[in-house]
Amino acid sequence: MREVKIIKSILRKEIGWTWPIFFFKCLFKKNFIFNKTHWAWSKSSEVKFVKRLALASAIYLELQNNFDKQKAFEIIKEMLVPIGCNEQWNHLRLLNLGNKAPMERLMAFNNLMDKKGAPRFNRREYIRQDKNTCHFVIKRCIFRDFFTEERTPELTELFCEVDREFFPKAFPEFEFHRNGSWENTIAYGKDYCDFMFERKKG
Repeated sequence: MREVKIIKSILRKEIGWTWPIFFFKCLFKKNFIFNKTHWAWSKSSEVKFVKRLALASAIYLELQNNFDKQKAFEIIKEMLVPIGCNEQWNHLRLLNLGNKAPMERLMAFNNLMDKKGAPRFNRREYIRQDKNTCHFVIKRCIFRDFFTEERTPELTELFCEVDREFFPKAFPEFEFHRNGSWENTIAYGKDYCDFMFERKKG
């Protein structure tokens, strides 16, 4: 699995030969973290999804035993942003969009993510959508909910970075922004996450 390969590669670089011991500790800690959340007692469809997030928390917290908090955050960012982008690309490849217009491609991707990706657990509301503009907001963020409950809310910011990295490459016909600031997201304390796609001219 590519996710594990990315984690192993970065741990090997940062920690050296002891990385397997470190990773084993994280796998053990992952279950401890998850079992302290309300999802541990739930049978909802969210459970399988958030259980994956517990590994990110475990690695981040364990890194803080080896490095200061800022360095730990930088290392986990090196892992989570590529992993998140890779997952987005895998979803996009499921669609046969070669002959579709740019907005049709974007909307097809959004619709797929509402069924298979993290957005199925969020609340998406479209503000405007036509052939040149797509503006929507996310009013509930599953990442924020989970990471806040287990007291590492700053990790939510890294999933905002996934969007910032992925969308301009996946949909180059559009300018992707967040209405004036990259911090217009729930991760940074706003009421909702802004997603604005505007068709480039020329």
